[in-house]
Amino acid sequence: MRKTSYAKHGQQLLALCAAPLLASLLAGCAFNPSSSMPVLDLPVSVAATKTEYQTQLTSRWWEQFNDTVLNQLIADADKSNQNLAQVSAKLDEARAVFGINSAAQLPRIDLAAAGSTNRQSENLGRPVSNPNKDYQLIGQASWELDLWGRVRNASNAARQDLFAAEYNRDAALLSLHAEVAQNYFNLRALDEQLKIAEDTVKSRQESYDLQKKRFLGGVTSELDVRQAEVELASTLSALPDLKQSIAQLEAALSILSGQAPRALIEQGIARGKTIPDLGISDQVPAQLSSDLLLRRADIAQAEANLLAARARIEAARAAYFPKISLTGLLGFESNDLGKLFSTGSNISSFVGNLSMPLFDNGMSAAQVDQAKARERQAAAAYQLAVQIAFGETRTSLISNQVLGDKVVNEKTKVNALQRQLRLANLRYENGYSSYLEALDAQRSLFNAQLSLISAQRNQINARVELYKSLGGGWQRAVK
Repeated sequence: MRKTSYAKHGQQLLALCAAPLLASLLAGCAFNPSSSMPVLDLPVSVAATKTEYQTQLTSRWWEQFNDTVLNQLIADADKSNQNLAQVSAKLDEARAVFGINSAAQLPRIDLAAAGSTNRQSENLGRPVSNPNKDYQLIGQASWELDLWGRVRNASNAARQDLFAAEYNRDAALLSLHAEVAQNYFNLRALDEQLKIAEDTVKSRQESYDLQKKRFLGGVTSELDVRQAEVELASTLSALPDLKQSIAQLEAALSILSGQAPRALIEQGIARGKTIPDLGISDQVPAQLSSDLLLRRADIAQAEANLLAARARIEAARAAYFPKISLTGLLGFESNDLGKLFSTGSNISSFVGNLSMPLFDNGMSAAQVDQAKARERQAAAAYQLAVQIAFGETRTSLISNQVLGDKVVNEKTKVNALQRQLRLANLRYENGYSSYLEALDAQRSLFNAQLSLISAQRNQINARVELYKSLGGGWQRAVK
């Protein structure tokens, strides 16, 4: 009796275990999404010039500026930036969702134990046994035969969502590094412009004081005094705007780097090299392979989103076909806890279920149409990401070329205006020209010095944009 019962249970369990083999044999019936990408008319390479050299790409591109303060700000941002923390949490969520969908592909095994005691009425006209006890220990396995790929495609979609989340974090990290660097360079440029303005204020204050003494001594007219006063006031009016902009950038860098509010108030933002001392390589990439740009994190994310959308189409199509599930149960039941594992207490069952929609008011068709529409959205987003990548890279390459020339021209202009100011002062002091000529030279030099710092800042920020457009040297992993 006992051997016969165990043999029967073994056959039922064997049938349940053989189900995966049956599913694998019928896997050819499942829907398989396409893995090909939209055909794009891409150039072999992107080039801004015909020079032969190329710069070295590195994932830690900011270290090429050799500024320890910038390096520390980016390290702090990696640890404490809250936007990055949100993106990382979304990645963890996507990883968990993939785990949930992957688990649905395999049989589920549950173990349950139960015990109950109840008393029946003795006045029902039939013999009763009180109290009535029941003890159970049951193991149950259930599994859906994924003949049409519904579960597998849902899992594949979740897998691509996980890849997209990983690429999104890569893109967010690169964007964060670039934003920290550019805000830092903007801050250092404002620091330098504030220093120039303060030095100019001192110079014009001395000039005003001198003109006032000359006027009181009867050497010059009041007009020269008032002209010097106007130039002094004009330069003084630039200081509040510069200081306000500096405070705004310090606050932005504090948020980006995750600095505590108390540290911002008590310590502010540290300073490193000045803008003129932040040397950058004269070399920029002469030609970039199109394949390199297609490895950008944002393009890889768009590709993963497209593959996920295609997998969801096939998962939605599977709803038209029968859903087959198997359930096996094996355990023990007895009204005496001491006899729970005795001969004759074993229970078992093996059930197969088949269900398919006959009429659902077009819901399945609408779900397929919805999945197709989302696939078209993902395809358009992928092509747009590629277009943006090539546009940004070409613009960055050209900017790196022309802004270098602008810096050279601005330096030449400042040198010329410095000599012009010296000559204008000599002419005025020797009576060959009016004071207005010297004031014009002072004003032009001040504006040219500010423009030079802006040009140097723009050149450095353009180099950051180039690293960003190239993916920061990031290499896309094969998934």
